[in-house]
Amino acid sequence: MAIYNYMSAKELGVQNHICLLPCGDQSESRISKWTAIDLRPYQSYLVNNNVVDTMFGGLIFHTISGRRNRFLYPMYANFGLLAEKEDWELALKRLFLKNYNLDAAAINTKKGNKTDIWVTLPYPTPTQTNFGKLNGKISNFNIESNRIEAIKWWIMEFLSEWKKAKHLHDKLSFKGFVWPRASIDKGDEKLVKSVTHFIRKQGLLSLWLQQYGSAGCAEWKKFGFNAACTHPNYYGEKGPNFKWINNSTVFAKYYHIGMQIVFGKGTLFKENHLIDYLNSGVYKKYMYDSLLVYHFPNQTMREIYKKRPREYAYLYSFIKNKYKPLYPTASFPSARNSFDRIERYLPI
Repeated sequence: MAIYNYMSAKELGVQNHICLLPCGDQSESRISKWTAIDLRPYQSYLVNNNVVDTMFGGLIFHTISGRRNRFLYPMYANFGLLAEKEDWELALKRLFLKNYNLDAAAINTKKGNKTDIWVTLPYPTPTQTNFGKLNGKISNFNIESNRIEAIKWWIMEFLSEWKKAKHLHDKLSFKGFVWPRASIDKGDEKLVKSVTHFIRKQGLLSLWLQQYGSAGCAEWKKFGFNAACTHPNYYGEKGPNFKWINNSTVFAKYYHIGMQIVFGKGTLFKENHLIDYLNSGVYKKYMYDSLLVYHFPNQTMREIYKKRPREYAYLYSFIKNKYKPLYPTASFPSARNSFDRIERYLPI
């Protein structure tokens, strides 16, 4: 009988517990330039503002905007003006600013250690017909070859800057690029395959942060990705209920991918939804076995450390494989003193 398992960080050759850092999003923080102070509670576990241990092993710098109201990230593309070449260049330039973003991550990395770095690619929105000049010609993203050319150009520009930033190399390990859309429809299939092949030729990894049930999610290998992690679509207050966490774990094991853990703030999210994710991580074993990507919509880890110290400590214990399930939550009404009875609340 076939045995299905989550994808692990070990088999991918990366550090586990990777955190998504939005760079220029529409949330309350709107951070586009992360400082060492901002990143400190992501990279280190703090007690009374003192470093006690490490936290996340990797960071994803999630490039979202260039100039104000011009978005590289497709989810926000309709909220402002279409991003142009200048915006793609500006987003890249910000990553390498002195004392910010990559440099800030290096400042916080203890000598002898390394932090894994990932970067989200900009998305060439098909409605952009006047992106700017590449190789002497105006790029029109209605034309597929122009879309492919633009992403390859940006990758090479990033790698050129990375190569020059030798002061980062002792502290940071660049692992690869993250695809920016949570679904892959027919219109993007050739684009994605071309991009992942190109990334592989550079000796780097490609990661897809997909949505459970989204277009193409079961076919992630066909698109050429080295790894994928699924988002269970569970927020607690609105949308699918907690069973979607459990259903997504079955999916993740079957298709050999990793999981995403979400701890957000706002009308979508109910109190204790993080505990549902962490409890499920124990009983569905993704705390131990899975490649894990975390994100914190509408809040930062610095805010969590200051205002939600309980959840900050729970995240740390989870990262260290020491978390013990807590009750009650919607998913876990009570301990019932028995694993078998707990499983009643986790239907496959």
